[in-house]
This record gives sequence, structure tokens and C-alpha cells, in this order.
Amino acid sequence: MADPTDDPKDDPAGAEPGGRPTDAARPEPSTDGAADEWRLAAPERTALAETVRASLAAAGAGAAAGWAKTVSLMRDLGAQCVRLARASRRLVAEGARDFAANVRDAAVSATRPGQGGGGPSLGQQFTWRRVAIWAGWGAGTVVAMVVGFFVYVTWGMPSTDDLWEARQSPSITFQDRYGRVLLREGAQNAPAVDIDSLPDHVPQAVIAIEDRRFYDHLGVDIEGLSRAVLQNFRSGRVVQGGSTLTQQLAKNLFLTNERTFRRKAQEVVLALWLESKFTKKQILALYLSRVYFGAGAWGIDAASERYFDKPAKELTLGEAALLAGLLKAPSRMNPAIEDTSAKARALVVLNAMVAENYITQAERDASAGASLPINRRNPSGNLGYLRDWIDPLLNQIIGDQRDDFIVETTLDLEAQRAGERALITQLDGEGAKMGVSQAALVSLDAQGGVRAMVGGRSYTDSQFNRTTQARRQPGSSFKYFIYMAAMERPDFSPYTVRVDEPVVIGDWAPTNYEDEYFGPVTMTQAFAKSMNMVAIKVANEVGGDSIIETARRLGVRTQLHDYRSLALGAQELPLMEMTQAYGAMASGGFRIEPHGVARVRRASGNTIWTWRPDNDSAERVIEDRTLRSMNYLMSRVVEAGTGTRARIQGRQIGGKTGTGNDYRDAWFVGFTSGITTGVWVGNDNYQTTKKVTGGSIPAQIWRDFMVVALRDAPPTPLLMPRPEDYLPEESLTAATDPSAVPGGVQPVGAPLLPGGAPSSEQPPPSLDGPEG
Repeated sequence: MADPTDDPKDDPAGAEPGGRPTDAARPEPSTDGAADEWRLAAPERTALAETVRASLAAAGAGAAAGWAKTVSLMRDLGAQCVRLARASRRLVAEGARDFAANVRDAAVSATRPGQGGGGPSLGQQFTWRRVAIWAGWGAGTVVAMVVGFFVYVTWGMPSTDDLWEARQSPSITFQDRYGRVLLREGAQNAPAVDIDSLPDHVPQAVIAIEDRRFYDHLGVDIEGLSRAVLQNFRSGRVVQGGSTLTQQLAKNLFLTNERTFRRKAQEVVLALWLESKFTKKQILALYLSRVYFGAGAWGIDAASERYFDKPAKELTLGEAALLAGLLKAPSRMNPAIEDTSAKARALVVLNAMVAENYITQAERDASAGASLPINRRNPSGNLGYLRDWIDPLLNQIIGDQRDDFIVETTLDLEAQRAGERALITQLDGEGAKMGVSQAALVSLDAQGGVRAMVGGRSYTDSQFNRTTQARRQPGSSFKYFIYMAAMERPDFSPYTVRVDEPVVIGDWAPTNYEDEYFGPVTMTQAFAKSMNMVAIKVANEVGGDSIIETARRLGVRTQLHDYRSLALGAQELPLMEMTQAYGAMASGGFRIEPHGVARVRRASGNTIWTWRPDNDSAERVIEDRTLRSMNYLMSRVVEAGTGTRARIQGRQIGGKTGTGNDYRDAWFVGFTSGITTGVWVGNDNYQTTKKVTGGSIPAQIWRDFMVVALRDAPPTPLLMPRPEDYLPEESLTAATDPSAVPGGVQPVGAPLLPGGAPSSEQPPPSLDGPEG
């Protein structure tokens, strides 16, 4: 109902057009003690109105900008609020006093005898001027309260520029040589997934169960939030969340899991900012790369590899539904531990997808009835050994740079898993019976790239890397260097004959295994059966310095000494150095340099570092004639010597077994088709085993691993000796004519023909068994 004072015909004389009284028509202050009417000078009115208008305009501009500069805007509004308070402090105080006085006078006038209707009414005293003034003051107060609320919420939060930098904080994704994800560090900051590469049902499953109105809201779903509040109120506890995917992303990117009103308000502010900064597609890509799926898997790619051993782009509908269902409680429903609840939740997701018309009922039923095997193994396995080994290099390359990085390693994920399985299988089986508790394996390609590194049976239990940090006695596998030094001399060949007999050097009287001696034998026989006495004689002939120089040239960095036991491999070496040295055979005679990183690039695509061989790696360290001779010697170890358990059908393999003193260490190092692998078994406390030799458990682990590592490598024959490689003629005669060998010792295996491979007419006799 309109105020009667607003009617033009009731205005007193001197009223302005529109019913507004002029200053001349205002009543004079009363002299009977009543409070004066609040008079506001024109400059003061103007200042107050401008202040209120500026505040409202600033608030409107902030909303229109889409929270582009959240904190800076809030701080500006806060400062403006302070200026507003200072400018209107006197007016507000005075207005409050006058308002109270007017109320009091109106009440007195209404109750004064004889004046019940004679004085001005309360409604008459509140003219439209007061309403305008108080409306402005009230608006300023509301603005101040809103500003104060946002200052409280956003205080301590970074600016929008800082938020963008926080998204770019360092994360490292490790890939194997085929692009498969191995590890992801700084998981919340993982690179955004490529939405276009994913099947449609992957993002649809997440949206259907987590935020079905994702494409309709602006970061905060008021309808969903209200529904969740009502449901929680009815239940008396939190049974339903109201957060959108954008809010969840904001929390994952910037906030903690603290359950406070202030944190929730900050989540809302940041969600609105994200919606103004990114498209829906970008937000979904960021969300799928940063959300936690349990079991240490951050992001859809890591989760897919963790639970299904496949990249996310290959996920089936059922698998996508299971992963989407994990988001509700990833740790509690971890399917790697127990998959009943996770699979039940997957059915809920499928039903939600039907309700949202993402899939048909028939597709839902087919997916629900399909098999859904879950991988329960530890996804990272023993990858920690490689990660620790390459860490110093990554610190040099990446340092303190703030960005997302992709590290392309040389690892072969399938081969790595095969190596881990082979170790555990043998240690838990034959190893447990033979007193062996530990093992290690490292595999290198023809350039030295690490295809697999298993530094022990469990990285979780022990981070000590037995491929690089442990130094153990290589035993007879060290004879590789002795015979290499001999084959480089023109007076030695695989057919050179030496007598296998007891040797005494001063007070040192070494022996063969079980004191068994064979008399005159060829170099091939002595190497294949690992005869200690022949190795000692050859070492004395070529000299310890020559042997040490050969080992050094092939990659051994550990200091070696020219002790008389050098020929028996009594000096301790790391498995990595031994494998590197053998790798020169697989590379065609060139020295290789072990490395685990092929390339480092930013998630944006540009490469910042690429592995390149150093000058030494391009050095030829084995000449052709020597390479062919050693190929022959080492192939005979596997074909008919102490390493027959390493044989692989259709592959020509070279290798050497080794057993340390008192059976504390057992080795097998071998190569074929450009891949070299070394295996060690033993005990960390140097406890003796039950006569475990290099031809037993190590050779078996080597074979089980190499079958998988060689899956894509075509069989490559080893270069074998040529007739012109050997002089003098007597060596060739002794090797091919058993009657020419004193004592009638037969060659190991089939006839040793200088043309290459042994005859296939008769299978070579096995010489499995212990060796020195």
C-alpha cells in the first residue's frame, strides 16, 4: 500500500515535481526535546551514493569476469569495503541515533493525552528520502558482508596465476620402450589424458555415476547439492555427496580432504574458476588423469594398467564400469584385494549408464555377463630398482623445473615381469630346497639399454639393488676374459690343446670339481666344461695384466688385481659390469654402455634430453676373428657344456656359467639376438648353498626370462669361425682327429668342425653338472 505522503495532491506547498519536498518545505527542528529529522547534505548524499554504486559495480564486474582474478578481486573489494566504512562512519552513526529518536518520538506522540491523532505518524516521518538513504546503506552493508565472506573463504588461497602454475607442478610419467605406463610420480599432477583416444564408454561411465549433469552445470550443481543435503538430513548421516566432477577436480588439484565449511566454500570458488578457465572436455581430461582409483593408481591410464594390464584406450565396457565404480571408495573397494564389492558397484554403474541412455539394456546385460579378470599383482613390481638407478640422471635433466614430464625408459614391461616371475618361481621352488634366498637379473640390448632389472626378490622388503650395488665372486664366468685375451693372440684358437692336470703354484694348489682331470683337451672342451686347471695355465701364458686390460676394455670398472686366483674369478664384481662386458659379444664387438633412459620430454611434446652413446661406446673392443672364436666357445657351453639348461629351441646362444668359492655364488651370463642377460643367485649373508652351480638355478632363470624377452626378436645365428682363422695347422688336426689327441680324449659334444655348427646327425652328450 502506498504511503499517503507520496500522493502529489497531499504534498505541501513548495514540493518538487514528483512529490519530493523541497528543502524550504522541510519542518524546522522541534524545540520540545524531540530528535531532529535526519538531514543529509547534498555532498554527503553524493559521496555515499557513489561509494555504494562503486561497490556494487565492482561486485558485478567480479561476477561477470568469471572469477578470473579471484583473490585479487576479493582483496580489492575488501579494501573498498574499508574505504566505504570510513567514509560513512559518521553518517551511519548519526543515522542510527536519529532513527532511534524518531521511533521514540513517534511512540511518545501516539500515547500523549489529547494528541492521539494530532502528531505526525511514524509512516509520515519515514519519507522516500529516508528509504533511499537507508536502502543505499543497506546495500553497502550487504556488499560488505558478501565481500567479507569471500575474503574469509579465499584468504590464503593463491591468485589465479598461481593456480595455473600449481597445475603445472612437476609430475613424471615413466613409460617402457613401447609406450606403456610403468610408474607415475606426482600423481595428482599427471598429464591430462587424451579423451579422443578413449572409448566413449569410459568417460560416460564416470559421468553417469559421478556427475550426470556434468554438461549442464557451471561447476556447482545446485539441484544435485540440494538433493544430497535432503537425503543426508533424512538419513541423519552423510550418505550422498553433492560435489560435481569439477569440484572434485578442484579439491584434487589444490585442496586437502579437510571436512570444514571453509574448505567446501573454497572448493566451490575454485570449481567456478575452473569452469571459466577450461572447456568441459579439458576438465574431464584433467579429472581422469588426476583422480585416485586405489592401489596406488592415479589416473585412468595407471588404473587400467594396474587392474587389467592394458592401456585405457583398450578398456571394455565392463572394465570401464568397474573403474568408474571405484571412485566412490577406491581403497575400500580395491579389486586387487577383493573384487566382490567392486564388481557389484560396476553393475550399479552399468544401470546408471542405461538410465542416462549411454548404453542399451542389451549392452548392459552382455557386459554384466562377461568375464572380468582382475590383475592382483603389484603393478610396479620391482621397478623401484630401475627408478633408483636412473634417479641421479633425472635430477640432472629435470632439476627444479615446474612441468609435467614423460620419461621414456629402455625397459620392456613384459620382459620385466617375466624376470620377476622367473626369480620368484625358482627361489620359491628349487631355491628353497637348495639354500638360496636371493637372486638378481639384468638384461641389456645391443646398445646397452636396460630391458629388465630385478635387483632382488622384493623391492618392498629390500631396496638394495643386487644388480648394481652387490659385488660377488663371478667364479668361472670370469674365464670369459681369460679366453678372450687368449683368442686375441694368433697362437690360440678354439682347437688349441692344453693338458688338464693338477697345478701347484707355491703354496696354492687349486683343483677341479671333485678332483676330476681330463688330460689333453682343446680350448673348447676346457671352456665348455669349465676346467679350472686349463684356465690357470692359459692365464699364466697371456698374463694377468692382459686379462685385466681386456676386462677393463669391455666395461669392468671395479679395480682388479693380478692375484694368482684371478683365473678362478675370486675377485668380486657387480652383475651389471659382468653383463655389460658380455654385451660386447651381442653388439658385434662394440663396447656398450648400460642406460635406462632413452628420452625425456615435456608432456607438451618437446624433447629436452635424448640418450646418445659416448665416444667410448663407438669403440670396437673385439676384433672379428676373436669374436667368432668366442662365439664358438660360448655356444658350446650351452649346446653341450655346463649351461645346457639355458638352451632355447631354435636359438643359437652363447654364455658362461660361474660358481663362487664354497658355492656362495652362482652365475649365468649369456646372449643371443642382440640381448645379453646376467643372472646371479645366492644369499645376502654369504651363507653357502647346497652346491648350487651356475648351470642350475641361474641358467633356468635365464632361459625362462629370455623366452619372453626374445618374443619379438628373430633368431639370429652367431658368427662362427672360418678355416682361415686358425694357425698352426696342428690345432685344427687335434680338434678334428680324436686319435691325434694324447690320451684319446673325445671332443665335447659333436665333432668340432672349423666350418661352424656341430653335426646334427647325433645329439651331443650332456655335460650338465657342477663346475668350477
